[in-house]
Amino acid sequence: MATQFESDCHRDTGEWPYRLFQYGLGYPSIWAASGVASLVIFVQWTLELPLQWQPVLFIFAATLIPYNLDRIADSFLQEIPDRHAQGFFRRGWGWLVLITAVVALGTLLLDASDTVLLVTLGGSLALLYGLPVLPWWRQQRLRWYRLKALIPATKSWIVSAIVTYALLGIPLAYAEVTLGLGAALTGYFLLVFIGTNAHLFDVRDLDADRQAGVLTLPLLVGVSGNRAIWSLLNLSSILVVGWGWANGLAVPPPEVVLACIAANLALLQWTRPDTGRVFFDVYVDGALFLPCLLFGAIRVVGWH
Repeated sequence: MATQFESDCHRDTGEWPYRLFQYGLGYPSIWAASGVASLVIFVQWTLELPLQWQPVLFIFAATLIPYNLDRIADSFLQEIPDRHAQGFFRRGWGWLVLITAVVALGTLLLDASDTVLLVTLGGSLALLYGLPVLPWWRQQRLRWYRLKALIPATKSWIVSAIVTYALLGIPLAYAEVTLGLGAALTGYFLLVFIGTNAHLFDVRDLDADRQAGVLTLPLLVGVSGNRAIWSLLNLSSILVVGWGWANGLAVPPPEVVLACIAANLALLQWTRPDTGRVFFDVYVDGALFLPCLLFGAIRVVGWH
């Protein structure tokens, strides 16, 4: 690992900060998992829940597990386009992150309430979408398929739905609060926000998914069709959350919703299959921090 890392850094002195970021935060999905975990704080603020650190750490560890499990599987079942990422996971570093995340999550679960355990059980499907768990008889022999490869255009939908479920369910379970209408409307906003982010990565991975036989939405309807669908869904979230504004429900404030939708629309417009990986790894994943940062800024200046 050290030899490869040093050679990567010295090969191009202008590239080494990005490589440092990738090996430390990008490849093990720590950057993305931190962004997802920041959405727990956003949910706690939005739904006026107590600020608890356990749900934040829970979501951070739980996000690392399927991300790394999927990348480990990809490194052996389909070639990762980035050879550095392929080497990172082939050399076993993903397993180190995965085991650490499992230990952290297990420690939290040992001290969790029954409600948290039930919510966790419901979200355990996150471990299955990238693994070969579905048997299928083909060409006179039994083959095992991954859920994301067998059902067309579901890969990122599955991820987005499970992440949204966890972002709402875990903080509510820790706070011992039931799901209300405001939480449901917030969930729609989060589903669209996270779904947009996930489908942007499907645009990046267009060729790799095609070669692996994973039919994603951009492959099914094209990049332009994917952009149109998610632009409409983002605009629809204004109407959905706007109903909550009109009825005084605990939903994300207009400043946050409108800014996040504007950012999503801009990312959808800019993203192409040949867009550089730095754009995706730093900025698209970094966009996950936006709701928390915006809401935090609003709270600091007292606008909300």
